[in-house]
Amino acid sequence: MATDLVGEQIAVAKAFSPGHITGFFEVPHDISDLPSTHRGSKGAGLSIDKGIETTVYVYDTSKPGYEIWINGVKSHNAEVSQWVVEEYLKFADRPYFISVHHDVEIPVGFGLGSSGAAALSLSYALNRALDAGLDRTQAAQIAHHAEIACNTGLGTVIAEFAGGFEIRTGAGAPGIGSVSKIDLNKDYKAIILCLAPILTKSFLTNRMNEINGIGGSMLTKLSASKSIDEFLKMSHNFAETLGLTEGRCKGPIAALKTRGIESSVALFGQTVFTVVSQDMAAKSVNALMEFGGTLIVCNIDMTGARVL
Repeated sequence: MATDLVGEQIAVAKAFSPGHITGFFEVPHDISDLPSTHRGSKGAGLSIDKGIETTVYVYDTSKPGYEIWINGVKSHNAEVSQWVVEEYLKFADRPYFISVHHDVEIPVGFGLGSSGAAALSLSYALNRALDAGLDRTQAAQIAHHAEIACNTGLGTVIAEFAGGFEIRTGAGAPGIGSVSKIDLNKDYKAIILCLAPILTKSFLTNRMNEINGIGGSMLTKLSASKSIDEFLKMSHNFAETLGLTEGRCKGPIAALKTRGIESSVALFGQTVFTVVSQDMAAKSVNALMEFGGTLIVCNIDMTGARVL
């Protein structure tokens, strides 16, 4: 921070967004010419109670500017967060210096919705700190726009906005797209094994034609069954079609299967996940412990992103 240009702190705000796992999705054709709020994906997934908490400090200044910190380390390539801050600075009524602090408790790049969670928690915090006057939906639309602009996601923001176990039945940003939440027993646990990252941007750029067409019938089936077990089976089939169940994910998936536990791969990462009742959690963890990586045991976040 250039302290010679920055005056006193005038506001602070904090917000949280859950992480999210997408099991399968489809992207409507011919969305490239639509406004960003109408672009996105349909699909199904679930929000987890580990995510990103973002604190925003606003200072008086003579020249607008900002800095972004991730887990205490200053970042110079947080593209999505930069986009969100610059968008808010456009309609600020005077110059501000903004210090953004992301507290990230999910691995980045492993299919756990970190870029969407960063954008969403940041937008909520900035809206509050700058007294921008946006409602919850409008602030979330800025986060969705950031993901579309940076090509880092299509449906993560609306899913994290809603929370819970969800089916995204209409593509687009919050307020435009549509989400159907499925009741899930609070007893359920998400068991997640993060093995290696996949760059979502390259996957979305290079394999969109392959992805399209697989997820539509799955959405119809899940809308009828509303079953977490069916969701896991269909997610596995989706990931298998894309070749994601091979390599490092193959062993953990097989280990769970031999114990009668369905699992799949988070989109997009070499990340094996399952959702099980409390009494199956220990068995799931034991099946995965031999494979290394980062093992996460967490709850489903039913609330969605919020100001703290």
